[in-house]
Amino acid sequence: MKPRFKYAFCAVLTACTLFSGVAFGRPPVTAVSNDQNPIDGAMVMMEPLTVGKGNIIGGFLGKTLNIPKTVKISDAGFLVFSLSSDAMQVMPADAKGYHIKTVMPYLNDSKEMKDSLKLRRTARQIRFQALKDAIAKAEGLNAEQKKAVANFLSQSVGTPVVLMAKSPLPAFMPSPGPCMVPMGAEMVENKTGKRLGIETSMICILDIESEGKKLFSVEDALNNDTLDLVVAHENGHAIMFDMYGKLFQKIQRTSSNGHDAPIITDLGLAYVEGWAEAFEAVYGPANPKLAEKDRKKYNISEFLYGRQDPIRRDRYVWASNVGKKTGVLKNGLQLMSTEGVIAGHLHDIMTSRAINAPFEKCIQTMLTAPMNFMEFVDNYVKLFPDDKKVVYRILLENTHYVTMDAQAAANYKNYYEQKVAFTQKKVSKEEFNKVKTSYKAYTEDLFKKAMENNAVFANVGPQMWFAGKINLSKLKQEAGNVKKYLASAFGKKDQFYEFRLDLNTATVDMFRMIGFAEADAAKLVGAREEKGFFKGNPVTIIKDLLGGERFDKYNAVLNLAPYNHQQADAVAQYKEQSLALWPEDIAKMSR
Repeated sequence: MKPRFKYAFCAVLTACTLFSGVAFGRPPVTAVSNDQNPIDGAMVMMEPLTVGKGNIIGGFLGKTLNIPKTVKISDAGFLVFSLSSDAMQVMPADAKGYHIKTVMPYLNDSKEMKDSLKLRRTARQIRFQALKDAIAKAEGLNAEQKKAVANFLSQSVGTPVVLMAKSPLPAFMPSPGPCMVPMGAEMVENKTGKRLGIETSMICILDIESEGKKLFSVEDALNNDTLDLVVAHENGHAIMFDMYGKLFQKIQRTSSNGHDAPIITDLGLAYVEGWAEAFEAVYGPANPKLAEKDRKKYNISEFLYGRQDPIRRDRYVWASNVGKKTGVLKNGLQLMSTEGVIAGHLHDIMTSRAINAPFEKCIQTMLTAPMNFMEFVDNYVKLFPDDKKVVYRILLENTHYVTMDAQAAANYKNYYEQKVAFTQKKVSKEEFNKVKTSYKAYTEDLFKKAMENNAVFANVGPQMWFAGKINLSKLKQEAGNVKKYLASAFGKKDQFYEFRLDLNTATVDMFRMIGFAEADAAKLVGAREEKGFFKGNPVTIIKDLLGGERFDKYNAVLNLAPYNHQQADAVAQYKEQSLALWPEDIAKMSR
């Protein structure tokens, strides 16, 4: 929770502006768009065209197996902003189907969905205005191509979002559930094949099923009025993809830790997912059913409900998001690698009453192609220096200055413990006020330095990835059984399970789940906490800390090696990262 302190006069004004919704009882901001124009026709519901049309045998197999038909697109504008020239042919969904008769009317009637769609239109308009001059001066394009690219950008402002009522994957693959697919779509008429339009991405609105059980139900989400939050999340991904184009695949998503708001993954995935989850947190308070007493009654997905309040209140900065709070915070790199933390920052920026047109400024910043949230902040304050004070205050207050200073975590823990002791009447008000005054003087001094030197990320350690292949046949302990189960669940038939971990963010649980003994895992994490963060070869550091004999024992099973995250194939790994279950996920499911 953000602490409330008595600042000096200027600081008080800043804090009141930043947190005015809390301080003065204002209702939360649940709409971001400044666009007052109607948004009719901003969505179309489609389904994939299957291969073999016109051939009885091929058409039967294509339809039965749901093998989508793909084509090559030669339009210059499409080629500039899509990941490839490939596009899936899609046609209007069944007019009598559930998605047309029930889902579309719900989304069209949702105020939150309308706001999200207006944001997409605004973002594309900004993209067109920002890039049209650059395109005119671009080398390597002839006059006709430049005109085609400019026309594509202009027309894309009003192009509807392509929603998918059926899976774009073959029938023998599991449903992707609700997701943004960064693949082109050529919209065509069913009977004639005439092109209706082209798009660079699609949003699937589908159930998630596993072993006959629905982990996510479109019908339930519609009935409990959370489906618009889910689609707005995916639309957030689509907006980001619009701004990055081909550069979207350059955002490094290295972690194999799965993903959810509290999970420590990596800088790229936390940025991508944090941006999308920020919109859930913005729109969530508009749904009166999003209350703990109603969650089970209305079948609201736990993952969707569970991350609402913690994002808005910046609870994911804690080292553990479960159990009793202890004042222990994540380290700097862990904070920047946690999507719930990034979502909290972006939520506060986009809903700040102290920033004029914050969403529009975020979009302009994305056009500079920052590869993570730290780069996003750096680029934002360069573009909009007048907002630096507000943005830095949000970032540093939310993280309790841990990203900036090596002593911040310990100082906050001391302050927090004293605050708890005061509320429990174990220390006097005078004693606590001394601690509070000292702590605030410390943080205000750091903030002053941040405004002078911009070193808000000085205490974020370097990424130090290492990879391994767990030899499942050699694991006999509980961790081995977990990995065997996961390997089976994800269809892995071989005896190895690949993983990637960062030595500067890995937790004791993460080390335990790949087979390390509790004491050895704690030793590694303890040594890192003592230093602040490691530098050098991660595998060598593990070996030096544990000793050659114990390292060799682990390595015989794990096959450890340094991993060059800068060469990671982000696009190919993205689906795997989204589906994988790792320590925090398992802990969450067991509660």
